[in-house]
Amino acid sequence: MTDTRWWCQPTPIGELGVVVGAMGIQRISLPGYEFEPPPDAAEARDAGLARQLDEYFDGSRHGFDTAVDLSMITGPFCRTVLETLRQEVPWGETVTYGELAGLSGRPRAARAVGTAMASNPVPLIIPCHRVVAADGLGGYGGADGRTDLKRALLALEGVHVG
Repeated sequence: MTDTRWWCQPTPIGELGVVVGAMGIQRISLPGYEFEPPPDAAEARDAGLARQLDEYFDGSRHGFDTAVDLSMITGPFCRTVLETLRQEVPWGETVTYGELAGLSGRPRAARAVGTAMASNPVPLIIPCHRVVAADGLGGYGGADGRTDLKRALLALEGVHVG
């Protein structure tokens, strides 16, 4: 028997695929991206996390108090960037790639921050949508460039980026 659970969570932006393991949340798949549950996982909703996601989308929750399992993230800088983002950039605020690089201890590593954002396994929980380019919105969602999702999530938080 596995400790890993998964479910699909309906939200105002579309359905999320969610995977939670013994050490915490492992993955959120955003709407429009392929979601393949782990083969050894049980389909079972984590009621606490599901409630937190619902509260985030209805605007009554501005942060998540759930454990995050970043064990699949290789490279200490990438993990540092993700943890720094989660701790330092609250609801309704944004940070540029360069600013996040500085907060993470490597002020000239803005491109590496972009790589870290692309490897974020738990968007929303680690709010990579809050990281913007110095001259505007910036990308989101890897090669697909789902800036529509980024704009929707920022708008949910009251942020409008040109």
